[in-house]
Amino acid sequence: MVLTSINCIHKRPRLSPFRVIGISLLIGINSLLGACQKQNNSAIVTQNQEKNPSEFSQHKLCQPLDVDSIKESFQATKPWRIGYLLKTSSDPFWQQIDQGIKQVSQDFGIQATVKFTADKPNSTGDVKNQIALILDLIESKKVDGLIIAPEDSIQLVPVVEKATNKGITVIIIDTPIDTNQILTFVSFDNFQAGKMMGKWVIQQLEKSNPSAHNINVLILEGSLHEENTVERRQGFLEGLKTIKKADNLDILDMKSAVWETSKAKEITADWLKKFSDIDVIMAADDQMAIGASQAVAEAQRSGILITGFDGMNQGLNAIKEGKINATVNQIPEIQVKLMTQLMIDYLEGKRQYFPPCQLIWKNQTESSLIITLENIDQYLK
Repeated sequence: MVLTSINCIHKRPRLSPFRVIGISLLIGINSLLGACQKQNNSAIVTQNQEKNPSEFSQHKLCQPLDVDSIKESFQATKPWRIGYLLKTSSDPFWQQIDQGIKQVSQDFGIQATVKFTADKPNSTGDVKNQIALILDLIESKKVDGLIIAPEDSIQLVPVVEKATNKGITVIIIDTPIDTNQILTFVSFDNFQAGKMMGKWVIQQLEKSNPSAHNINVLILEGSLHEENTVERRQGFLEGLKTIKKADNLDILDMKSAVWETSKAKEITADWLKKFSDIDVIMAADDQMAIGASQAVAEAQRSGILITGFDGMNQGLNAIKEGKINATVNQIPEIQVKLMTQLMIDYLEGKRQYFPPCQLIWKNQTESSLIITLENIDQYLK
């Protein structure tokens, strides 16, 4: 029996009622941090005490979704119609997700419809357009299931609940949504990966200059309306706290470059004029890391560690060319396989229960998450 009725989707407490409050508070804190030219690690911890990073993070609320659960030989019993609502068509991560969808639609024998919310990222997200796209798929009765990367955790609730009330199965990915009427929420563990990157940065800097008095850090953030921005920042900060002496760490500034290379380059150029001593620039994605590296090169500055996040082709090539030092492996193609197999398993009645929240690579080690010059060749292959 095909289980697409809303009655088969497990009722549970709303997924994350505290998260929206936490995001608002953290964004306000970030504004205060941006106004300060220099702060040490202890000051940041004090201002974030209303929500400890490890408590705020998804990683304590979600079950791990093991990449080894992927079925290499997988075929749907019928050409299920699955709609994928992605965010920004110009973002390399979502481009690789799109490529992965094209591949799995052929491999699994399904009909995939891909819709992008916007051409390029912005500070608030194009929520109205995403709602319109979802409504079109619902009303045209073109889909059996929807896999949605929400532009907003609250504004999408009515349209998602409308879909499930019409018997359309919904899986939410990347950004959580505040409703219990979904099959499951699947995301990459941004907090844990950010924490590992923060630890890696401290290890590299303490190794290269063990007698250094201060480590000066700048952070380029993504769009502040997206929870993965908050998760990555909180992870970075948690990882940076592994420094041997807390008073040796200075967070000089944090600013949002909205996932854009040009904006990151502009912000970094200003930072380079303002701060004479910079040890590391941590970016929440590879595009912003590349923008930072361009500004550093043009300013003829050296000795600055630059890290990205996502593991996209541009980031991998930048590591190989010595433009950035590290990135996080987000395995987009594997993410597509996992989320699509979950959807098909449910539609075909092979599996009826799903955890409310699942994190990809929740329990992975630094060696499997952090890509550097030492292991870059295996990823470029």
